[in-house]
Amino acid sequence: MPRGAPRLRTIHGRINSVGERMEARAFQLKLTQDMLCARLAEVTAGGWIADRRDIYRIIRGQRIVSDLELVALAGALECDACWLLRGDGEEIIQFQTQLK
Repeated sequence: MPRGAPRLRTIHGRINSVGERMEARAFQLKLTQDMLCARLAEVTAGGWIADRRDIYRIIRGQRIVSDLELVALAGALECDACWLLRGDGEEIIQFQTQLK
């Protein structure tokens, strides 16, 4: 039985909008998921010990990303947190509607 209200999702069924840009930036930097995990541990001084499963689920849009995690990801990926969240500003995040 599901807990609480349904989660807000993009029109593609994702629960985050950063995963695709996160994956693209990691590819640009030639970072593996393990390397990204190590960078996250470094930029957070050990505060976030992410594993590959966390990274995979974020990229696939299956995991929520907190504001603190977004800032850490931006640091580890050497990019702007706003870009991770919204892209170049030309994208409009569209949400699924749930009509019952």
